[in-house]
Amino acid sequence: MTTSRAVGTAAERLPLLLLITLGTLTAISTLGTDIYLAAMPKMSDDYMTTPAWVQATLTAYVLGMAVGQLVLGTLSDTMGRRRLLIIGTAVSLLASALSAIAPTIELMLLFRLLAGIGASAGVVIGRAVVSDLTAGAETTRVFSILGLVGGVGPIIGPVIGAVMLEWSAWPVIFWTVTALCAVALAAVFFFVPESLALDRRASAAPRDVLRSFGSVVRTRSFVLGSLMVCLGVGATFAYISSSPFIVQSLLGFSPTGYTIVFAANGVGMTVAGVVATRLAHRTSAARLCLVGLSIVTAGGLALLVITTTGAASPLTVLPTLALVPIGMGLVFGPGTALVITDVRHAAGTALALLGSTQYLFGGITAPLAGIAGELSILPLAIIVSACGTGAIIALLSIRSAEPALRP
Repeated sequence: MTTSRAVGTAAERLPLLLLITLGTLTAISTLGTDIYLAAMPKMSDDYMTTPAWVQATLTAYVLGMAVGQLVLGTLSDTMGRRRLLIIGTAVSLLASALSAIAPTIELMLLFRLLAGIGASAGVVIGRAVVSDLTAGAETTRVFSILGLVGGVGPIIGPVIGAVMLEWSAWPVIFWTVTALCAVALAAVFFFVPESLALDRRASAAPRDVLRSFGSVVRTRSFVLGSLMVCLGVGATFAYISSSPFIVQSLLGFSPTGYTIVFAANGVGMTVAGVVATRLAHRTSAARLCLVGLSIVTAGGLALLVITTTGAASPLTVLPTLALVPIGMGLVFGPGTALVITDVRHAAGTALALLGSTQYLFGGITAPLAGIAGELSILPLAIIVSACGTGAIIALLSIRSAEPALRP
């Protein structure tokens, strides 16, 4: 069993069991939002309530994730990582189990909020552990792996949930997540060390906590790097929210056909994430981000051309849509590595701010993508083009990344 002794030096390569544990925690956080999407109509019937109330359970979970990351990430800089990670995973386990047996929609809302708070520990503190234990290219490699898991989750989660509904009732979905949380909790206990030594912890005094926040938000590379990542996430959320309508309503695909398209794009993102992982020790994180964001932007600009020329068809739209998840597969991990480069002294606080802001950007762009109706590609094209271009500008503006971006 891994002891709670703090680890004070960066490892050349993260232990495999620790990496698998952190990946499992990331998977839990993404499955919490997406795995039960297909069950929502049945949940609405069983609770005898409106679809809006059931959809609000997603909002509650996302709110819990955002607030939880901000609070727990910051606390981990003062209290250490391991204890909070165990508590958060335990809360996620309990809340997931209660979600499976919630007798009313009001209690379901409460349990999904708690599940989001608990799952947020695995995301923000797990990444802080990576920051504590790795350096250089290894940080980029591990963040690429975790980014791959986090990026693919929203794409394959609905597919997994839909398959499970074919042979079970919707509570089984939450019991499955509960079982996954139990495995993760045991893994955290045995394989995750206390990575933040006592002499490296920040003061818990409110004035010092505010000072730590201030030092992070005044760091140029953190602000611009966070803007880059958040704009990329905004493009991704716009793609996820609008793709069902574009593929089914505009292109005429059946729900099954859409699921196949969505899964294929998920495979594309997975391949891109694997490429980023393999290249982490050969090229810079900044260069990987530049290539990925260029692919995303090309997709947005191509959608604009398709929209203005009236050339929308499966042959033109589907390959273009795929460029968004494929490009972001190269950005998620390396982008996070860039963000924390100059703020490792307050990694928990920095990652908390990054995580919360990502959800804010995604929450803004997702509904905007459908503002012109389900038959219009224009809003998505504008959002992806603008987010991709803005992200590239932010990346090129990071002075510390400039040498790595030169040919």
